[in-house]
Amino acid sequence: MNNNISKCWPVVLLLLTLPPADSAWADEDDAFSLVTSASWQYQDNVLYLPDGQRPPAVFGLNAPRGDQSYVASVGLNFNKRIGRQQLSASASQIMTRYNDLKTLDNDGHNLLASWKWELGNDLSGQLRYSNRRYMQGFNDFRSLTPVKNLVDLENWRFDATYKLDAFWALIGGVSRDSLRNGVPSRLGSDYDIDRYELGARYTTRGGTSFELVGIDTQGDYPNRLPTSNVTNSYSQKNLEARIRWQPVGHSRLSASIGQANRKHDNLPERDYEDVYGRVGWEWTPTGKFGVSFLAERQISALDDIVSSYFRTTTYSIAPMWQATGKLRFDGRVQWVSRDASGDSFFSTLSPAEQAFYRVFFGIDGTARQEDITTYSLGATWAIQRNLTANAELRHDSRDSNVQFYQYRVRSLSMSLQYLF
Repeated sequence: MNNNISKCWPVVLLLLTLPPADSAWADEDDAFSLVTSASWQYQDNVLYLPDGQRPPAVFGLNAPRGDQSYVASVGLNFNKRIGRQQLSASASQIMTRYNDLKTLDNDGHNLLASWKWELGNDLSGQLRYSNRRYMQGFNDFRSLTPVKNLVDLENWRFDATYKLDAFWALIGGVSRDSLRNGVPSRLGSDYDIDRYELGARYTTRGGTSFELVGIDTQGDYPNRLPTSNVTNSYSQKNLEARIRWQPVGHSRLSASIGQANRKHDNLPERDYEDVYGRVGWEWTPTGKFGVSFLAERQISALDDIVSSYFRTTTYSIAPMWQATGKLRFDGRVQWVSRDASGDSFFSTLSPAEQAFYRVFFGIDGTARQEDITTYSLGATWAIQRNLTANAELRHDSRDSNVQFYQYRVRSLSMSLQYLF
């Protein structure tokens, strides 16, 4: 890996040739700012392949499992307050190039616009739009022959809060998420999701808040034709309770619990209902040290022939140490357990029909179970007020009862960001 690390110096030298910080720094009252960044990364398993498996021939003869990538981006930020209204926007173009796996070279972008609005003293909210193009990762995007898939993700969201008095408020939101895949084999995973939220919030004199929110979701897969195991639409209703509490000045606690109920018009055997929840604790005993704890159970749909959804349990610890005014260290240890559950069309088959699928298609009816672990350690150095450097070491692994989904990946990344 040392030879690969040494090749990051061209990226470093590129940013160091930028103008001196004091001469390029924009006035703090300027609404616009220009951001440039360059980064280098080495991964020893770019395609997230199982142990011992080589990249397919489409990536070239004797293509390596590991490779370095270089990312350069340039963006424009806008931030302006007009009276009680806060306007912000950003746009960036991103170019990614690989050293050996040239097939994965890609260009992407990030667009974001936001309007935080207030009407009178009681009504406020936010209107937000985002649009991203990026290459889908290979950890959950699995296929017998890995391919580059450029994804376009668009989101609209409108939130509003109306204060009834000093303690009570009504809250609501409307959002739409749309995803489009660039690979023909993935077009069936394109989706449009509409969400509607309505609830109430109660805030105590001490600042603790309680919320009860109902969420209605309508999902559509525009490029799918419904079959014996595939649904092209669904509806889901969630009821969720939340609490945010700061018992002391250096400690903050948040928690939520809810129930998800998903229905499929053309495939009722894939319907499911389950409970999810989350507990997070942020502890900062000193100004230089802090740690975040998270325990979470989530429910997510699964396109699988024997199961309809995942129960995902997550535990993580993320310490932070502000060593000096300019140097900060961040770490993370995370463990995720995913257990497939629920019924599918396979569950409705007779024993003879299930035996047929086992013999001729290799489907034994075993639900997926997998454990995902992540370890990372990073450092951020504020070299000057508009020049920041970052480095991170990371290890990801997934153990599954289905070998096709297993992987182990180690990576090292470095980046520089410059704000004009």
